Amino acid sequence: MEHLSGKMITTVFFDIGGVLIDIHPDRTYQYLSDCIDIDKSIIKECIPWDAHAEYEKGLINDREWFFAIKESLPQPCCLKESEFWKGWKLLLGEEKETLDILERLRKRYNIWLLSNTNPRHIQDEIEKRYFFPKLVEGAIYSFDVGCRKPDENIYRIAMKNANVNDPRDCLFIDDLFENVEAAMRMGMNTIQFESTYKLKNEMINLGIII
Repeated sequence: MEHLSGKMITTVFFDIGGVLIDIHPDRTYQYLSDCIDIDKSIIKECIPWDAHAEYEKGLINDREWFFAIKESLPQPCCLKESEFWKGWKLLLGEEKETLDILERLRKRYNIWLLSNTNPRHIQDEIEKRYFFPKLVEGAIYSFDVGCRKPDENIYRIAMKNANVNDPRDCLFIDDLFENVEAAMRMGMNTIQFESTYKLKNEMINLGIII
């Protein structure tokens, strides 16, 4: 298990969307398009990403997020809140093949989730619908801690919660380069997820026993 730095990796942090489950934003855009008869390309262009960041940091609640979406769309907008949440649910797809890797790793390593996410997806979907949350020691969700990747504070919070003092003891896996880059600056071992095959090979190169 010894890494090139001479340190031993003991803790692995997994991102969720794009790493452990598939994400399908087009399904959400299409559903909303069907509900309000506005082309999905327009809906995609109208998404208020600043409000989304606030939602993922727990600074606005579910209802405020819905109104941020509704008010950003061409007016007058007839989108119902119940329709929006049905569309929001469609964003989350099936568990990926990485679930098998996670199951194998948990026998030897301390496994945690580290995700930019929101309460609706976690409480109504992820904790009820998927198997992987049952396989980890714990989770750091952006809306719980008031910051989101790539803010370096969230990596510090993650290490503290996992009782890790040295970032070199950690491996962080995410599909987005900016999040991986931030973790690397913190001193963590990192892998940018592209495929299950590549993930296995890069883990082997780090001395991870799968």
